[in-house]
Amino acid sequence: MNDTLMYFLKVNIAIALFYLFYRLFFAGDTFWKTRRYYLLFSVLVSFAYPLLSIENWLEKQESVKTIVVNYATLPEFTVRAEQHTSWFTVENFLLTIYALGISILIIRMLIQLGSILRLRINGRKEIVQGISIIALEKEITPFSFFNVVFMNPALHNEHETREILAHELTHVRQVHSFDVLVSELLTIAFWVNPATWLLKQEIRQNLEFLADDKVLESGFDSKAYQYHLLQLSYQTPEVKLGNKFNVAPLKKRIIMMNQQKTNKAGLLKYSLIVPLALALILSSNAQTVVKKMKKVVVTAQDTTAVKVNTVKTEAQRPPIKTSVKFTAPVIKKNEEVAEDKPYEVVEKMPQYPGGESELLSYLAKNIRYPVVAQESGTQGLLLVRFVINRDGKVTNASILKSVLNAPSLNKGVVVTGYARKDSTQTKPNEQAKIAIENEALRVVNAMQQWIPGEQNDKKVSVWYTLPIKFKLE
Repeated sequence: MNDTLMYFLKVNIAIALFYLFYRLFFAGDTFWKTRRYYLLFSVLVSFAYPLLSIENWLEKQESVKTIVVNYATLPEFTVRAEQHTSWFTVENFLLTIYALGISILIIRMLIQLGSILRLRINGRKEIVQGISIIALEKEITPFSFFNVVFMNPALHNEHETREILAHELTHVRQVHSFDVLVSELLTIAFWVNPATWLLKQEIRQNLEFLADDKVLESGFDSKAYQYHLLQLSYQTPEVKLGNKFNVAPLKKRIIMMNQQKTNKAGLLKYSLIVPLALALILSSNAQTVVKKMKKVVVTAQDTTAVKVNTVKTEAQRPPIKTSVKFTAPVIKKNEEVAEDKPYEVVEKMPQYPGGESELLSYLAKNIRYPVVAQESGTQGLLLVRFVINRDGKVTNASILKSVLNAPSLNKGVVVTGYARKDSTQTKPNEQAKIAIENEALRVVNAMQQWIPGEQNDKKVSVWYTLPIKFKLE
């Protein structure tokens, strides 16, 4: 799974968790300001936590090392003969649908922004009860967008106008349009996640609770204000991005206005978001550490498959371009090992000069899928074991295990120039088996000198077991 997809999944999981947390613990109280901060905080953390790294700290924790060592499976180094694939795949189809959904929602938002701009241009600036507004002549539901209030003063009496302005100025002064845009962009980016739409709804409703509360604090009669809202409920808002005076559902707003204020001691429950955020960060980094120690995957690919001429000899054929996946070894800890014997795990593991990216670059440039193995359809798994000694040299490389076969393949699928033939599961061609094993040993033995491992501040020899899978797509 690539990093972009993993980030996408982590963000969506966090949004869903924060929404469920909100519904379980906070949706029924009257701490509207605190709820606003929680909702914005949940969006921020959802996007940020996959990027926060505490890997170095986790890697130093012995308990984490033990878990990874005990439960991680053997990693793989995979060599695939590349082929030209059709663009019409399930993955590309789903990506197209997803991109299409995003495009439609972006266009919708731009149309709404354009509608606000058009109203701003066509309206006239007036001072109503000492407040600057954009006066419109059409029948429109009062709304605000950032620092601008839009309404038709002719449709409302003096008392109603004061209520509307008290409500909308709360949106303006507390910059509620920022929350609206955040929720809109959230649903655009993750429209496939129902939790984003539910979270957007909660954000919009909570802003109305804040504005309603401010109106009542200003001394307006609760019953008269609620009746005014009901009078305007028949109107359909023209602009969905604005903070609207009569936004639905009115029933819930009226219930909240009449609800008894929650005891301030209830604010303590909002501290629960801290362990939730920390748990997300910890789980994200733990997954990364496991991936790093168990299956750190870096892919080096060449998009052009080389078509091999079967008339040429093995030596004359051009090198087969490969797609390579390497993962760090999984090693079992050996508490007491004699100094002259290689360790299975050490405090400071050996490193390839330049790090894993350089090692992968070396492997991608040098590994070849033997042509004789491709011709016979031979593929499978090898376990190559070798020692990185105290000087950093690769020694004692050998094939620990070889599981190769010639699997049944679909007729007519061309891979680097060879048509796969229908066949039953058979033992591999001996020549192909030897070629694959020799290729694995050749690449391992040709590695340059490593930075040796250390135990108790002493350089020591360390065993590595590297599974290498040769696979025909």
